[in-house]
Amino acid sequence: MTTTGDVGREGAPFGDDYRDLAEGRPSSRTYQRVQQQVTDLRVSRSNPGVQRELSRAISSRYQERRDRQLGWIAGTGGVDVLLVDGEVLITDRTWAHRGAREYLLRRGLREAELGCPELESRLTRLVTDDPDNPVELERLDDTVAELRARGFAASLTHVTPMSPIIKNLGGPALGEPLGAFADYPAFGRDGSGQAAKVAVIDTGIDGKLRGDGWLNGVVRYRDDPATHANESNIDLLDNDPPDGFLDFAAGHGTFAAGIVAQVAPGADISVFRALRGGGAGSELEVACALVRAVREGAQIVNLSLGSHTRYDQPSLAIAAALEVVGEIEAERGEEVLVVCAAGNYGDTTPTWPAAFRRVVSVGAVSANLKPTTWSSRGFWVDCSTVGEGVLSTFVEGSESYEYTSEPDTFGEDAFARWSGTSFAAPQIAGGVARLVQEHGLSPREAYTRLLAAGVPVPDFGQAMSILPGL
Repeated sequence: MTTTGDVGREGAPFGDDYRDLAEGRPSSRTYQRVQQQVTDLRVSRSNPGVQRELSRAISSRYQERRDRQLGWIAGTGGVDVLLVDGEVLITDRTWAHRGAREYLLRRGLREAELGCPELESRLTRLVTDDPDNPVELERLDDTVAELRARGFAASLTHVTPMSPIIKNLGGPALGEPLGAFADYPAFGRDGSGQAAKVAVIDTGIDGKLRGDGWLNGVVRYRDDPATHANESNIDLLDNDPPDGFLDFAAGHGTFAAGIVAQVAPGADISVFRALRGGGAGSELEVACALVRAVREGAQIVNLSLGSHTRYDQPSLAIAAALEVVGEIEAERGEEVLVVCAAGNYGDTTPTWPAAFRRVVSVGAVSANLKPTTWSSRGFWVDCSTVGEGVLSTFVEGSESYEYTSEPDTFGEDAFARWSGTSFAAPQIAGGVARLVQEHGLSPREAYTRLLAAGVPVPDFGQAMSILPGL
């Protein structure tokens, strides 16, 4: 890989540095599979039957703490919003108000452990009194609506799927050839400059080290490497359910981390598991992982996840986490850049956490920097890059016929192609990390410099080409 002294030509911040990453030309089957991914993304959001099937599939594979299940309610845009059944989030200010507290208690709710110490002074988690007989989701929704009408901050607990890139909707296609890249040590790690610390919050990282060295420097067990007591960063791959096949979203975190490593080989990458192999995690789980990643030193955080919310309002949990991030920045005297996928809803409805002003929202364009029909878009999208047929590291295992009519089997040291804003966002995170290391910039300065090389595309912010895609 070459190192640019300056940001490259318009629309290509690093020139042609990444054009020749893959060996050989992809087969016609690979092109067809990528086109099927794009087609699935385009039609899935306009088909209510597919939406409902997707909601059922994710909820059937997800168990929240204390065996709480998922439910769904149509959002204001008509798309199903996934929610943790029998649970409400409120701010501590709401809980401290006597009238609001008494109202919630009368509605059959009680205070429960939040599960994230750094957010306990900001949020209160409420659950139904009797877990075996939970309050109906519609009744909880009425409770939240009543509180909101009276000016209190309250929300059902949202679930943040990967918007929704899973196997039966544009799953990964087998990359050809399998040995897509050079071994990582020969890839061109740049030893100059201070490596940027990038955290990927996702499904976790493949627990098996690769023979080609890709991502082997990512820590798998953070608390006790000697005993492997803590496996919180490992993507279990076959757990939702354990049936001998890869889960819905298996390998998603490994794939995203591989994109960062391609764009910024010198980056110090860490991966945090906040989503299950079935493709979803609660907003609390994501918020806790965000705080943890930044507390452990991350300068750049990638979130290839997100969802619509019940009232198109910001997630209370992630809003609280971003407040903590701001406090950590003040303590350190250093800024943190949070990069989020804009979502694959194909409309202008805000996706959270991407729509927070505090974060960088990344949409997806085609290889010629034209708008895609399936990417979320709007005034709240800051930038975009190629999101169709992106090639990256994947995991070993076989897909199930339940998820796709053409299941692939991935061998050791596999690579795959995948489409979605999930795979546009880590390119921006990686681009920022590269500029931080090469030019000694802060993450925000590096991001501003990256934007300067983009071209404006209405509703897609500044569009740029980093990895080639198909």
